[in-house]
Amino acid sequence: MSETNIDTDPSEASSDFQIRRNLYRAALGLFVLLAVVAVVQLYASVNATIATFVADEYRPLFRAAFNLVVLLVSGLGISLTVRELSGE
Repeated sequence: MSETNIDTDPSEASSDFQIRRNLYRAALGLFVLLAVVAVVQLYASVNATIATFVADEYRPLFRAAFNLVVLLVSGLGISLTVRELSGE
């Protein structure tokens, strides 16, 4: 049986891992930025839709309900993220 001796420098493997991790972090940051822009645009569009299709006297009620849904979804996301980061 022949053994192959592959010379791998641990610092190179660590360096490659660091580069890959930094690229993934940069990509994650870009995707988060895109998501924030999309959410702001969606929020503005929903408010414009409410202003267009809902009668004047019901607009505050619809906006309050929409804002409550956004707040609950945000709270759930924050809660899940904190749990994951804390290891629970």
